[in-house]
Amino acid sequence: MTYEPGDSLALWILTDPSRPRMVGELRLVRSLQSVSLRYAPSWLAEGFALSEDLPLIDAEFAPSARHSVVGAVDDARPDRWGERVIRFIDKPTR
Repeated sequence: MTYEPGDSLALWILTDPSRPRMVGELRLVRSLQSVSLRYAPSWLAEGFALSEDLPLIDAEFAPSARHSVVGAVDDARPDRWGERVIRFIDKPTR
């Protein structure tokens, strides 16, 4: 089995690690080089809005600015210091 990079990722919440819940799908918006979010149907039925700008509705939320991520998902990304730590520990290939 080989890894094939794609333009989407699943967003999960692990408040109970023994029972992870899928929140939705993050997708690359190539024109903005940004990331959008669409809630999963199960999250729409039993979840909550992640932030005020991400109401719990069946829609794709796209960021308005280049190189950004929608709403509360943006807050979960590592800051500059976090990225340096990840690169130091992981040492990804270029």
